Amino acid sequence: MAIALSLMAAVTFGTGDFFGGMSAKRVSVLYVVGFSHLVGLVGVGLIAPIMAERFIATDLALGAAAGLVGAVGVMLLYRGLARGPMAVVAPITAITSAAVPSAWAVMSGDRLSGWVAGGIVLALVAIGLISRPSSTSATPVSIAVVAEALAAGTGFGAMFILFDATSDAGAPWPVVGARLLTATLIVGFIVARKRPTRSELAPALPFIVLTGLFDTGSNILFLMATGRGQLTIVAVLSSLYPAATVLLARLVLGERMSPTQIGGFGAALAATALIAAG
Repeated sequence: MAIALSLMAAVTFGTGDFFGGMSAKRVSVLYVVGFSHLVGLVGVGLIAPIMAERFIATDLALGAAAGLVGAVGVMLLYRGLARGPMAVVAPITAITSAAVPSAWAVMSGDRLSGWVAGGIVLALVAIGLISRPSSTSATPVSIAVVAEALAAGTGFGAMFILFDATSDAGAPWPVVGARLLTATLIVGFIVARKRPTRSELAPALPFIVLTGLFDTGSNILFLMATGRGQLTIVAVLSSLYPAATVLLARLVLGERMSPTQIGGFGAALAATALIAAG
């Protein structure tokens, strides 16, 4: 069950990223993150009283901290993608987001069989292959770009660790805490700085709504997965999210996949089989 939920989280993570990218082509990234988190807050706020066994204030606080570091990761990722080649930024971020919680879990006592360990290593390779775009870039790679990609991945990884620290009975209240904090901070900043008009948001509004629903849904699925399996496995499989983004770009936008990306999909399937066998 944990493997299935982790893969579902990866699909929804990647789908949310796809719609987030579509939104960012039409309006400011700040608008996309802020208002998509507001949509997610409304959605998870409606279902949390129904899904959760009980309300736990500590989980809400841990969720808020997770939301904060996750939002920082998103901002750094978008900044890195704007400043450096995607072929470098995306794989570093995705692999780091899987490696950080995996290392934390192993140091905290997670024991892995040989099959599972091999599957995790292969999954990390798959993440890197899938994340590489089909075209090469002549954009120079600076130390600052690499540092921001590592920081973005660390932010996502820290978010996974904090979510994992919450109780199963309180899910999905931690996601409520995450969205409550980030939506309040970002939307509050936007409104204080410049109140966006309806005409500004209209071109991207459907994509922003879909971004919010899929992104928040992925966090709920991740929480459910960590309640049923080891953080190491859940974090790595959930970090296969670039596969969904790349596949949607191929199906919806007609973007071509490189042989490297196709090989990454094969490696991801093999990695999942190894982890399941373990």
